[in-house]
Amino acid sequence: MDFQYERLLLQMLIVLIPIILYLATSNDRRDKKRESLIWCAVCAFTLALSISVPIISDRGILLDLRMVPWYLSFIYGGTSVGVIVSIVFYVIRFLVGGVGMIPAFISMIISIVCIYCFHKKFHSWTLKKKIYFSVLFLVFSSAMLPVIAIFLVAEPLTLVTAGNYMIFVIENGLMAWFAIYLMESHREKMLLMKEVQRNEKMHVVGQLAASVAHEIRNPMTSVRGFIQLLTGSHNLSSAEKDYLTISLEELDRANKIISDYLSLGKNQIIEKDGILDMGQEASKSVNSLSSYATYHNVDVSIDIRGQAVISGNTGRVQQMFVNLIKNAIEAADEKVNISIYPNRDKVNIFISNDGEGMVLEQIEKLGLPFYSTKEKGTGLGLMVTLQIIREMGGKWKVVSDKTTGTVFQLTFPLCNSKWHWI
Repeated sequence: MDFQYERLLLQMLIVLIPIILYLATSNDRRDKKRESLIWCAVCAFTLALSISVPIISDRGILLDLRMVPWYLSFIYGGTSVGVIVSIVFYVIRFLVGGVGMIPAFISMIISIVCIYCFHKKFHSWTLKKKIYFSVLFLVFSSAMLPVIAIFLVAEPLTLVTAGNYMIFVIENGLMAWFAIYLMESHREKMLLMKEVQRNEKMHVVGQLAASVAHEIRNPMTSVRGFIQLLTGSHNLSSAEKDYLTISLEELDRANKIISDYLSLGKNQIIEKDGILDMGQEASKSVNSLSSYATYHNVDVSIDIRGQAVISGNTGRVQQMFVNLIKNAIEAADEKVNISIYPNRDKVNIFISNDGEGMVLEQIEKLGLPFYSTKEKGTGLGLMVTLQIIREMGGKWKVVSDKTTGTVFQLTFPLCNSKWHWI
């Protein structure tokens, strides 16, 4: 068969233009369900267009770039979007008919089974691995169609036909590389924009904190001193003394909020002047919160599997652990568990509780100013904690369920230097 170069170029435009238009018009203001629906429509439309103008072999085999939008639907839309686009493919391909329909169905089934096994792990890979794997997968998937067709349709394999099939397979690989690079570049740009916006907010918070903290603390210190003097008076009733105690507690809470504000306003850098054993640091925090756990009738257990050594500052790490464990105690029904274990070049830390979990919307808002799931919480403590995690080069993730509780997962790079304990 003569290779139809004009259709080859048309196929490339058909695949790229909808993706580029989607990326140019997408933003983070839409909710995830709407984004998934739009992405599903884009992939299904692109797949349908691709099938409508195929490269046709001598025996009627349809060669097109359908696998590229189909692959992207699974990777960036999830299982539900991928299944819908796959159904769209089967319906359209059945309506088109032809001798190549059965080979197309068989190759698609094999591809669906393969992609289902790995697509959830895709976003944990590096960009280089994502591109390499995508190219190899689409080369394999697109190569299956002519191979199956040769056996089922008995199409004669000439040198020209083999060369045309090879160009078709390479085209799929190139389009996979370009499409994944576009998508990942866009996602990286959106993450950078979020980070810039967050840093701008933190800068405003820091300026506000620096300007008002000193002025507020001076009168608060005076008020607290006079209230403490009044608590020693013998002319007050027990109820009046209780009121004064509550006033002192509220003043201390207000002072803590100011301290959290000041912590947010400082762009601190963790001093890498020593090593910390995360197991020991976590144990210290658990011991310091033992009375707090007893007061809430919560049993706190800790499981340390090996020495996990990182570079950092003891004070900041202690602040991080205390905030997270304290939050877990307050959210728990009966139990809080801390698990720490090294894994290759990193240390994994899990802080879990058996209380009422959170829905996805609540998890996404964690770390925002003045957002808290607690009635009297300000959210500033968790903001400081997340800032500490970022300063130490760590990552965090929350997994929660309304019935089983919440797990806060931390990951930090292990220290490779050879230090000696004093």
